Amino acid sequence: MSVSLSLELSSPSSSMQSSSIYSDYSQDGEPQSQSQVYTKSAPKFASKKSPFLKYPAGIQRLTRRGLCTYGINTGPVPDDTDWTKLTVAMLREQLVMREMPDHGKKAVLVERLENLETYKPEAVAIRDAPDDKPFGPISRNASSNGEKRFFVDMGDQSHISAVKKAMKEDMFVIKQSDDFDGGVSISVHGGGPDTYGVTIGSRTSCTCSSMMFRPRSNCKHIIYVMTHVFRAPAELLPQRTLFTEEVMKLFDRAPKIRFTAVEASMDPSMSDGVPKSKDGKSCPVCFKHIGKAETVCCGKCGNHTHSSCFGIYTRQYAGWSLTCPVCQGGWSVAAV
Repeated sequence: MSVSLSLELSSPSSSMQSSSIYSDYSQDGEPQSQSQVYTKSAPKFASKKSPFLKYPAGIQRLTRRGLCTYGINTGPVPDDTDWTKLTVAMLREQLVMREMPDHGKKAVLVERLENLETYKPEAVAIRDAPDDKPFGPISRNASSNGEKRFFVDMGDQSHISAVKKAMKEDMFVIKQSDDFDGGVSISVHGGGPDTYGVTIGSRTSCTCSSMMFRPRSNCKHIIYVMTHVFRAPAELLPQRTLFTEEVMKLFDRAPKIRFTAVEASMDPSMSDGVPKSKDGKSCPVCFKHIGKAETVCCGKCGNHTHSSCFGIYTRQYAGWSLTCPVCQGGWSVAAV
Protein backbone atom coordinates (compact mmCIF):
# COMPACT_ATOMS: atom_id res chain seq x y z
CA MET A 1 0.00 0.00 0.00
CA SER A 2 1.44 3.33 -0.99
CA VAL A 3 0.75 6.60 0.74
CA SER A 4 1.43 9.94 -0.87
CA LEU A 5 2.00 13.02 1.25
CA SER A 6 1.61 16.54 -0.03
CA LEU A 7 3.62 19.24 1.79
CA GLU A 8 2.96 22.93 1.23
CA LEU A 9 6.11 24.97 1.56
CA SER A 10 5.95 28.67 2.13
CA SER A 11 8.15 31.00 0.23
CA PRO A 12 11.43 32.11 1.80
CA SER A 13 10.24 35.68 1.94
CA SER A 14 7.05 34.87 3.81
CA SER A 15 8.99 32.62 6.18
CA MET A 16 11.37 35.41 7.02
CA GLN A 17 8.49 37.76 7.72
CA SER A 18 6.71 35.37 10.06
CA SER A 19 9.68 33.93 11.93
CA SER A 20 11.23 35.91 14.77
CA ILE A 21 14.68 34.41 14.25
CA TYR A 22 15.08 36.42 11.05
CA SER A 23 13.93 39.69 12.54
CA ASP A 24 17.48 41.10 12.44
CA TYR A 25 17.58 40.81 8.63
CA SER A 26 15.70 42.48 5.81
CA GLN A 27 13.86 40.55 3.12
CA ASP A 28 16.87 40.71 0.81
CA GLY A 29 19.14 39.26 3.51
CA GLU A 30 20.81 42.51 4.57
CA PRO A 31 21.17 43.08 8.34
CA GLN A 32 18.90 45.77 9.80
CA SER A 33 20.06 48.51 12.17
CA GLN A 34 19.16 48.33 15.86
CA SER A 35 16.80 51.25 15.49
CA GLN A 36 14.95 49.42 12.70
CA VAL A 37 14.53 46.29 14.79
CA TYR A 38 13.53 47.68 18.17
CA THR A 39 10.88 50.27 17.45
CA LYS A 40 8.52 49.40 20.36
CA SER A 41 8.32 52.19 22.93
CA ALA A 42 9.06 51.62 26.61
CA PRO A 43 6.09 50.49 28.70
CA LYS A 44 4.06 53.26 30.30
CA PHE A 45 4.46 51.74 33.74
CA ALA A 46 8.25 51.99 33.72
CA SER A 47 9.36 53.58 36.97
CA LYS A 48 10.94 57.01 36.88
CA LYS A 49 12.86 58.71 39.65
CA SER A 50 10.94 61.64 41.06
CA PRO A 51 12.69 64.92 40.20
CA PHE A 52 13.45 67.65 42.71
CA LEU A 53 10.74 70.23 43.25
CA LYS A 54 11.25 72.92 40.63
CA TYR A 55 11.29 76.19 42.51
CA PRO A 56 10.38 79.42 40.65
CA ALA A 57 13.15 81.16 38.78
CA GLY A 58 14.92 83.78 40.84
CA ILE A 59 14.49 81.97 44.18
CA GLN A 60 17.92 80.84 45.31
CA ARG A 61 18.23 77.65 47.38
CA LEU A 62 21.00 77.78 49.96
CA THR A 63 23.81 75.26 50.06
CA ARG A 64 24.82 76.19 53.60
CA ARG A 65 22.79 77.23 56.62
CA GLY A 66 24.60 77.56 59.93
CA LEU A 67 26.45 74.30 60.59
CA CYS A 68 24.36 72.41 58.02
CA THR A 69 25.54 71.89 54.46
CA TYR A 70 23.11 71.03 51.67
CA GLY A 71 23.54 69.80 48.13
CA ILE A 72 22.38 71.70 45.08
CA ASN A 73 18.57 71.95 44.89
CA THR A 74 18.15 70.33 48.31
CA GLY A 75 18.62 73.20 50.76
CA PRO A 76 16.30 75.82 52.25
CA VAL A 77 15.53 79.15 50.65
CA PRO A 78 16.27 82.47 52.40
CA ASP A 79 13.92 83.45 55.22
CA ASP A 80 12.87 86.66 53.42
CA THR A 81 11.52 84.76 50.41
CA ASP A 82 8.10 85.68 49.02
CA TRP A 83 6.43 82.50 50.29
CA THR A 84 3.25 83.10 48.31
CA LYS A 85 5.12 82.17 45.12
CA LEU A 86 5.77 78.62 46.33
CA THR A 87 3.45 75.65 46.06
CA VAL A 88 2.07 73.80 49.07
CA ALA A 89 4.59 70.97 48.55
CA MET A 90 7.45 73.50 48.56
CA LEU A 91 6.14 75.26 51.65
CA ARG A 92 5.90 71.97 53.53
CA GLU A 93 9.42 71.04 52.46
CA GLN A 94 10.75 74.35 53.81
CA LEU A 95 8.86 73.93 57.10
CA VAL A 96 10.25 70.43 57.61
CA MET A 97 13.78 71.76 57.04
CA ARG A 98 13.13 74.28 59.82
CA GLU A 99 11.69 71.58 62.12
CA MET A 100 8.28 73.24 62.13
CA PRO A 101 4.80 71.69 61.73
CA ASP A 102 3.90 71.22 58.06
CA HIS A 103 0.13 70.69 58.40
CA GLY A 104 -2.59 73.09 57.30
CA LYS A 105 -3.69 74.93 54.17
CA LYS A 106 -1.44 77.16 52.09
CA ALA A 107 -2.41 80.37 53.91
CA VAL A 108 -1.51 78.78 57.26
CA LEU A 109 1.84 77.52 55.93
CA VAL A 110 2.70 80.92 54.48
CA GLU A 111 1.84 82.69 57.74
CA ARG A 112 3.98 80.22 59.68
CA LEU A 113 6.99 80.92 57.45
CA GLU A 114 6.45 84.68 57.41
CA ASN A 115 6.61 84.70 61.22
CA LEU A 116 9.62 82.46 61.74
CA GLU A 117 11.10 84.50 64.57
CA THR A 118 7.89 84.92 66.54
CA TYR A 119 6.19 81.60 65.73
CA LYS A 120 5.35 79.43 68.71
CA PRO A 121 3.66 76.04 68.33
CA GLU A 122 0.25 75.70 69.95
CA ALA A 123 0.64 74.36 73.46
CA VAL A 124 -1.93 72.72 75.73
CA ALA A 125 -1.56 72.70 79.50
CA ILE A 126 -1.31 69.19 80.91
CA ARG A 127 -0.88 67.79 84.39
CA ASP A 128 2.67 68.40 85.57
CA ALA A 129 4.94 65.41 86.00
CA PRO A 130 6.24 64.89 89.56
CA ASP A 131 9.38 66.86 90.34
CA ASP A 132 10.72 64.49 93.00
CA LYS A 133 11.80 61.93 90.40
CA PRO A 134 13.29 63.62 87.31
CA PHE A 135 12.58 61.66 84.15
CA GLY A 136 15.80 62.62 82.41
CA PRO A 137 16.50 63.29 78.72
CA ILE A 138 14.20 61.76 76.12
CA SER A 139 15.69 60.35 72.91
CA ARG A 140 13.78 61.11 69.74
CA ASN A 141 14.32 58.39 67.13
CA ALA A 142 16.73 55.89 68.69
CA SER A 143 17.46 54.64 72.19
CA SER A 144 20.81 53.74 73.71
CA ASN A 145 19.82 50.07 73.25
CA GLY A 146 19.30 50.45 69.51
CA GLU A 147 15.48 50.65 69.60
CA LYS A 148 13.91 52.77 66.83
CA ARG A 149 10.72 54.78 66.53
CA PHE A 150 9.00 57.49 64.53
CA PHE A 151 9.03 60.50 66.85
CA VAL A 152 5.85 62.58 66.86
CA ASP A 153 6.27 66.26 67.67
CA MET A 154 4.10 67.81 70.39
CA GLY A 155 2.92 70.37 67.83
CA ASP A 156 1.24 67.68 65.73
CA GLN A 157 -2.31 68.92 65.13
CA SER A 158 -3.89 65.53 65.68
CA HIS A 159 -2.08 65.21 69.00
CA ILE A 160 -3.10 68.68 70.15
CA SER A 161 -6.73 67.85 69.42
CA ALA A 162 -6.51 64.64 71.48
CA VAL A 163 -4.77 66.42 74.38
CA LYS A 164 -7.50 69.06 74.53
CA LYS A 165 -10.13 66.36 74.85
CA ALA A 166 -8.13 64.38 77.42
CA MET A 167 -7.67 67.44 79.63
CA LYS A 168 -11.28 68.57 79.31
CA GLU A 169 -13.24 65.32 79.61
CA ASP A 170 -13.76 63.16 82.67
CA MET A 171 -12.54 59.57 82.44
CA PHE A 172 -12.53 56.76 84.96
CA VAL A 173 -10.13 53.86 85.51
CA ILE A 174 -12.20 50.75 86.24
CA LYS A 175 -9.56 48.01 86.20
CA GLN A 176 -5.78 47.88 86.09
CA SER A 177 -3.60 44.80 85.66
CA ASP A 178 -0.08 43.83 84.62
CA ASP A 179 0.56 42.14 81.26
CA PHE A 180 2.83 39.17 80.71
CA ASP A 181 5.06 41.19 78.35
CA GLY A 182 5.82 43.85 80.95
CA GLY A 183 3.09 46.31 80.02
CA VAL A 184 -0.04 47.40 81.86
CA SER A 185 -3.68 46.98 80.75
CA ILE A 186 -6.25 49.50 81.96
CA SER A 187 -10.02 49.64 81.43
CA VAL A 188 -11.03 53.27 80.88
CA HIS A 189 -14.64 54.44 81.01
CA GLY A 190 -15.34 57.69 79.20
CA GLY A 191 -18.27 60.04 79.38
CA GLY A 192 -20.41 57.76 77.18
CA PRO A 193 -21.64 54.20 77.69
CA ASP A 194 -18.47 52.48 76.46
CA THR A 195 -15.40 51.22 78.27
CA TYR A 196 -12.11 50.91 76.37
CA GLY A 197 -9.02 48.81 76.88
CA VAL A 198 -5.79 50.83 77.01
CA THR A 199 -2.37 49.19 76.97
CA ILE A 200 0.81 50.99 77.98
CA GLY A 201 4.03 49.21 77.08
CA SER A 202 6.60 49.20 74.32
CA ARG A 203 3.66 49.89 72.02
CA THR A 204 0.59 51.86 73.12
CA SER A 205 -2.88 50.73 72.05
CA CYS A 206 -6.56 51.41 72.68
CA THR A 207 -9.73 49.65 71.56
CA CYS A 208 -11.54 52.89 70.69
CA SER A 209 -12.44 53.61 67.06
CA SER A 210 -10.34 56.78 67.04
CA MET A 211 -7.12 54.76 67.03
CA MET A 212 -8.05 53.35 63.61
CA PHE A 213 -7.60 56.84 62.17
CA ARG A 214 -4.44 57.75 64.09
CA PRO A 215 -1.49 56.10 62.37
CA ARG A 216 1.03 58.24 64.24
CA SER A 217 -0.18 59.69 67.57
CA ASN A 218 -2.22 58.48 70.55
CA CYS A 219 -5.93 58.88 71.28
CA LYS A 220 -7.41 60.82 74.21
CA HIS A 221 -7.81 57.68 76.36
CA ILE A 222 -4.11 56.81 76.15
CA ILE A 223 -3.14 60.42 76.80
CA TYR A 224 -5.43 60.52 79.85
CA VAL A 225 -3.83 57.38 81.27
CA MET A 226 -0.30 58.55 80.46
CA THR A 227 -0.98 61.94 82.07
CA HIS A 228 -3.02 61.10 85.17
CA VAL A 229 -2.03 57.53 85.99
CA PHE A 230 1.66 57.57 85.04
CA ARG A 231 2.38 61.33 85.08
CA ALA A 232 4.39 61.02 81.87
CA PRO A 233 6.37 64.00 80.54
CA ALA A 234 4.71 65.88 77.70
CA GLU A 235 7.19 64.66 75.05
CA LEU A 236 6.04 61.05 75.50
CA LEU A 237 2.29 61.66 75.23
CA PRO A 238 2.05 61.48 71.41
CA GLN A 239 4.48 58.57 71.00
CA ARG A 240 2.98 55.26 69.84
CA THR A 241 6.32 53.53 70.50
CA LEU A 242 8.02 53.75 73.89
CA PHE A 243 11.56 52.62 74.55
CA THR A 244 12.11 49.94 77.18
CA GLU A 245 13.91 52.37 79.48
CA GLU A 246 11.04 54.86 79.19
CA VAL A 247 8.43 52.24 80.10
CA MET A 248 10.42 51.20 83.16
CA LYS A 249 10.76 54.84 84.26
CA LEU A 250 7.04 55.48 83.80
CA PHE A 251 6.06 52.54 85.98
CA ASP A 252 8.70 53.36 88.59
CA ARG A 253 7.81 57.03 88.88
CA ALA A 254 4.00 56.65 88.85
CA PRO A 255 2.39 57.45 92.23
CA LYS A 256 1.18 54.30 93.97
CA ILE A 257 -2.57 54.80 94.18
CA ARG A 258 -3.89 51.29 93.50
CA PHE A 259 -2.51 48.14 95.10
CA THR A 260 -2.86 44.47 94.27
CA ALA A 261 -4.44 42.19 96.87
CA VAL A 262 -1.00 40.70 97.62
CA GLU A 263 0.59 44.15 98.10
CA ALA A 264 -2.25 45.24 100.38
CA SER A 265 -1.95 42.09 102.52
CA MET A 266 1.70 42.91 103.27
CA ASP A 267 0.90 46.40 104.58
CA PRO A 268 -0.85 46.48 108.01
CA SER A 269 -2.16 50.01 107.37
CA MET A 270 -4.19 48.68 104.43
CA SER A 271 -6.43 46.63 106.73
CA ASP A 272 -6.67 48.65 109.96
CA GLY A 273 -9.91 50.38 108.97
CA VAL A 274 -8.58 53.78 110.06
CA PRO A 275 -9.67 56.62 107.72
CA LYS A 276 -6.62 58.18 106.08
CA SER A 277 -5.97 61.85 105.38
CA LYS A 278 -7.17 63.21 102.03
CA ASP A 279 -4.53 65.95 101.85
CA GLY A 280 -2.45 65.64 98.70
CA LYS A 281 -4.12 62.36 97.72
CA SER A 282 -5.60 61.41 94.34
CA CYS A 283 -8.86 59.63 93.61
CA PRO A 284 -8.19 55.96 92.63
CA VAL A 285 -10.82 56.12 89.88
CA CYS A 286 -10.29 59.43 88.05
CA PHE A 287 -6.69 59.83 89.33
CA LYS A 288 -7.22 63.54 89.90
CA HIS A 289 -6.66 65.36 93.18
CA ILE A 290 -9.37 64.63 95.73
CA GLY A 291 -9.41 68.21 96.96
CA LYS A 292 -12.53 69.22 98.86
CA ALA A 293 -14.97 67.12 96.86
CA GLU A 294 -17.33 64.71 98.63
CA THR A 295 -15.83 61.25 99.11
CA VAL A 296 -16.61 57.74 100.31
CA CYS A 297 -14.15 55.87 102.54
CA CYS A 298 -13.24 52.17 102.46
CA GLY A 299 -13.97 50.39 105.75
CA LYS A 300 -10.90 48.17 105.33
CA CYS A 301 -8.02 50.34 104.11
CA GLY A 302 -9.45 53.76 105.04
CA ASN A 303 -8.67 55.38 101.65
CA HIS A 304 -11.03 57.87 100.01
CA THR A 305 -12.66 57.95 96.57
CA HIS A 306 -14.71 60.72 94.98
CA SER A 307 -18.39 59.92 95.56
CA SER A 308 -19.26 60.67 91.93
CA CYS A 309 -16.37 58.55 90.63
CA PHE A 310 -17.28 55.69 92.96
CA GLY A 311 -20.84 55.74 91.62
CA ILE A 312 -19.55 55.16 88.07
CA TYR A 313 -17.08 52.57 89.32
CA THR A 314 -19.93 50.72 91.11
CA ARG A 315 -22.14 50.66 88.00
CA GLN A 316 -19.33 49.11 85.98
CA TYR A 317 -19.14 46.29 88.55
CA ALA A 318 -22.88 45.62 88.46
CA GLY A 319 -23.46 41.87 88.82
CA TRP A 320 -19.97 41.31 90.26
CA SER A 321 -18.71 41.47 93.82
CA LEU A 322 -17.71 45.05 94.53
CA THR A 323 -14.15 45.66 95.70
CA CYS A 324 -12.28 48.72 96.91
CA PRO A 325 -10.39 50.38 94.03
CA VAL A 326 -7.40 50.92 96.34
CA CYS A 327 -6.88 47.74 98.36
CA GLN A 328 -8.97 45.32 96.21
CA GLY A 329 -10.70 44.06 99.37
CA GLY A 330 -14.43 43.48 99.66
CA TRP A 331 -16.16 46.84 99.83
CA SER A 332 -17.59 48.19 103.04
CA VAL A 333 -18.16 51.81 104.05
CA ALA A 334 -16.06 53.19 106.89
CA ALA A 335 -17.79 54.86 109.82
CA VAL A 336 -16.43 58.37 109.41
